[in-house]
Amino acid sequence: MRSHRYIIKDSLKADEVARDLELQLDINRMSDVRILSVNAQNEILVQMEEENEEAGDVIDVFMKEYKTAEIIE
Repeated sequence: MRSHRYIIKDSLKADEVARDLELQLDINRMSDVRILSVNAQNEILVQMEEENEEAGDVIDVFMKEYKTAEIIE
């Protein structure tokens, strides 16, 4: 299991970005990705299987405009 923590830009709300990311993954018919927003720190936590490179690519492209930093755990 691979975990990514995205620090969201101050002008945005983590829970809204998380909902939009979930919608994008649904549109692309990608499952087995867990998304959790942490509003107190304005972060989004994303967990996915290591082999799920396709979902990782979709998430990376989507988050490009919303994140200030990414921490891979």
